[in-house]
Amino acid sequence: MNSLDNRGLFLHLLARAVWDKSVEGELFENLKLEDWREIVNMARKQSVSALVADKALSLPKAYLPPRDMSLLFLTQIEQTRNLNRKIIHTLSVVTEEYREEDIPFVLLKGPSSAANYPDPYLRNPGDLDLFIYRKEDYARSKERVRSKGFEFEVADTMHYHYSLDGVNIEPHHKITYFERKRYEKRFVALVREAVNNESFKHIDIEGVRVKQLPVEMHALYLFHHMFRHFAHQGVGFRQFCDWLLFLKKHRNEIDKDSFTALAKSYALLFPMQVFARAAVKYLEASESIFPFDMTSNERLAEAVVEDIFESGNFGFHGDMKKRPKENIRGLWFSYTFTLKRTLKFCTLSPEHILLLPYWKLITRLRIGFASRIDNNK
Repeated sequence: MNSLDNRGLFLHLLARAVWDKSVEGELFENLKLEDWREIVNMARKQSVSALVADKALSLPKAYLPPRDMSLLFLTQIEQTRNLNRKIIHTLSVVTEEYREEDIPFVLLKGPSSAANYPDPYLRNPGDLDLFIYRKEDYARSKERVRSKGFEFEVADTMHYHYSLDGVNIEPHHKITYFERKRYEKRFVALVREAVNNESFKHIDIEGVRVKQLPVEMHALYLFHHMFRHFAHQGVGFRQFCDWLLFLKKHRNEIDKDSFTALAKSYALLFPMQVFARAAVKYLEASESIFPFDMTSNERLAEAVVEDIFESGNFGFHGDMKKRPKENIRGLWFSYTFTLKRTLKFCTLSPEHILLLPYWKLITRLRIGFASRIDNNK
């Protein structure tokens, strides 16, 4: 009989998928259909369905899920593979079109993160995020989209988005943002240095050659992107695994002292250490992949993982799904939700979390203003 609850079984399947290890079949002995359904639901909420499905189907015959569940797993795997093929095809089209227009970009997340997985086609795909790093090119890219007859929408102060053959494209003029000005200025300078020196890395994705961020900046960015979503609304295991697998693949290229200093300079070292502790305890990560010293703080690591389970992918499955549709009531609900998260996790990173209620209000005003300007053009 298994000695893990359904959460533990889900985490076992996910961990074995990302680290490319065999599943311990005995843990799944006599597992009931309702238990498998709960595991499937967890994987869906965390946007890791194909990864979990693939490992479930690798179980010895005696421990395989029921036939109907196995068929569902096969479907999830094939659908995810097809979506990834579509994303990569769209990336090849976009790369060629932007090359012809002389609009160079850096690929953020998406297929870039998938490339670090044992099987890139099993990572659940999302959008194509493009960092258009030459200042004049961002406005040109909008005109290009308009001239081709595509409708686009300003999503926030960092990017707009449009659809190409059913794939959401998000051109960015900024990689990320920090609520505190000193960190924002520091990161802008870091990006400017990479742009001026053309110190981007390159990766080949199924024959498509694209640029990536410099390795240490990339590791910082992936964590900050995940942590910003975690602090604001919640985040899922997909983003967590993206960061872990990037560190594993590039650990030998990251200097521990340099990266520790970099993380400290943005007040992100302690939350990194907490997430690292959570990864070791719940996702079977090796401490050796982390380019910084570990923390023994398991209380916060447990709270982080509990919140990931409750919130799901980008927080879409947590309390925010109860947000009223009415504009004023919705804004008030969102604001009070942020206050509660601030109180819950402020000890994890006071520098970044205590300002959230204030910045929640400011950001909404900025987005509204940007949208009105763009819609009036």
